Amino acid sequence: MFSPIVVWVSRWAHRRVLVPVLVLLGVTVGAPLGFPLARGSSPFSAVAAGAATPAASGATDQVRGTVPVGQDHACVVGRPPERGVDWAALHNPVLSYPDQGVKDQALQWSGGAWHMLFSEMVATKGRAAVQFNVAVATSANLVRWTAPHVIAKDAASPDIVRDPAGRFVVTYQSERSQSVGNQLEYRVAQGDSLAHWSAARPLAAGLAPRMIDPALAFTGHGVILGFKAGTSSQHFEIAWAPALGGTFHLVGQPDITVFGDTVENYEFLTVNGRWTLVATSNTLDEPFVFTLGPGNPASASTWLTWSAGRELMVPDQPFDTVAKGVNSVTYEHANSAFLCVGPGGEDYLTYAASSELTAFGGWGHARIGIARSSDLVTWQVPQE
Repeated sequence: MFSPIVVWVSRWAHRRVLVPVLVLLGVTVGAPLGFPLARGSSPFSAVAAGAATPAASGATDQVRGTVPVGQDHACVVGRPPERGVDWAALHNPVLSYPDQGVKDQALQWSGGAWHMLFSEMVATKGRAAVQFNVAVATSANLVRWTAPHVIAKDAASPDIVRDPAGRFVVTYQSERSQSVGNQLEYRVAQGDSLAHWSAARPLAAGLAPRMIDPALAFTGHGVILGFKAGTSSQHFEIAWAPALGGTFHLVGQPDITVFGDTVENYEFLTVNGRWTLVATSNTLDEPFVFTLGPGNPASASTWLTWSAGRELMVPDQPFDTVAKGVNSVTYEHANSAFLCVGPGGEDYLTYAASSELTAFGGWGHARIGIARSSDLVTWQVPQE
């Protein structure tokens, strides 16, 4: 019989190697460090050559055409929902399925609907006891969702971004090449409904033996790729390429440490002209936000320096907390967080949670919760 500490270490080490965790971190572009991030009239700012430029208020109307630097991760694209988000109508978890687990989510409004991309977990009779797929579900109001539509089989940890031409791009890790470990892929949406996607294309192939949790940022001077590399020893890596289809080159490991460990499940976005990174701590699976350090974000080396992280304090609820237990060991509280700036400039944080970690091969029957904030400091959650 294992002692509680041995069980914790065993489960933690196993989980680190097999599956990524999502979290959102805040990074700034050429702006001073510090928290909280200031809120202005606009949730998004265009940034070029390290200087923030004034941004139009509200959601971005541009779906096709040139996407201003810093707006590639805009959560609301095109005509926003007429009634915004009806917070009173929401109940946590906002997305769940009786026979599937869902985690590593990314939220996008486009084509007149909300789209949740996520790692779908399906129970199997094989040795792993679970199969991961990247899937998408659609909703008009964040309350009622369609059944999952699989985009990529044997894949996990999606992130969504628009390329400079306005095309939606989903990045993820593929588990199909077990001989070399997880590698990265991307697909391009064939329209703004996100219903149809191109065939898989390799992303930064061969930069590391095992690569997971990819996230992109288009800087106006090429594209930044963040990912987690390694197996028993894992670390956050930054790479750069002149274009998405170009050759990526390793830049280095960012100076981020949380709980004496690295972070995972990355999302790059801008808030009021400041590059922001949202990510999950590799130890204890908690969401943190960081700000990009001083320097020109058009220079790839700038992306190695970040502010000290600040934890995003999501209130506990019964579906994501156990009275006697340890987060990431016996339950998941707010794993794989993803930040979405809503149609009115408010912040929404989606996250994966589970009150147990026995189902689906030890990953737990994860469901997606939502929280909101006006300052990235104080968070509210809807009733269960």
